[in-house]
Amino acid sequence: MIKNIIFDLSEVIISGFHKTEEIIEKNTNIKAEEFLAKRREVEDIFLEAMKGKYTEDEYIETLIKNTNWNVKKEIIKKSIRQNLDTKIEGTMKVIEKLKEKYNLILVSDHIQEWAEHILSTNKELEIFKSKYFSYEYGMLKEDEGTFKYILEKEKILPSETIFIDDNITNVQMANRVGIQGIIFENAKQLEKQLKEMDIIL
Repeated sequence: MIKNIIFDLSEVIISGFHKTEEIIEKNTNIKAEEFLAKRREVEDIFLEAMKGKYTEDEYIETLIKNTNWNVKKEIIKKSIRQNLDTKIEGTMKVIEKLKEKYNLILVSDHIQEWAEHILSTNKELEIFKSKYFSYEYGMLKEDEGTFKYILEKEKILPSETIFIDDNITNVQMANRVGIQGIIFENAKQLEKQLKEMDIIL
């Protein structure tokens, strides 16, 4: 019997860093593909920043370094937040239907400053009993240890838990510790799959 539902945040409830390059192109003289290429080049710093080892400023400084971009750091930060303020249509309506019947948990890979912005501008996220951000415990969802950590902290059983994420790798990591997973595509598909798993909506 399912008692706990763990939700990813980025690209499930709100937009994350994904597609920020499109907003960057609108707000600056930097082409989307150029920004994306630089992002990929310093991906290792981004991953470490989400584990709490670098600040947002340090990450953005790394992005700008050795480029000919004539752009202020604050413009990049503003563009990122603009993307973070975009909600994924319909997901919160599904979550609202679950709140009285299940233990709802949020888990997200995020740089600290981004997570703080999201929480301050999305009061509806208070619906989650617990929230876990990667920068707090130094692991990402692609690490099996993240799910072991959450199960231990929450004192819940994997067999009584579902995990919802748009990233198949993260879902596979949850599967490894015995948590059932749903790969998120959109709110309509999510609701259909939850019903197929006998989740009461």
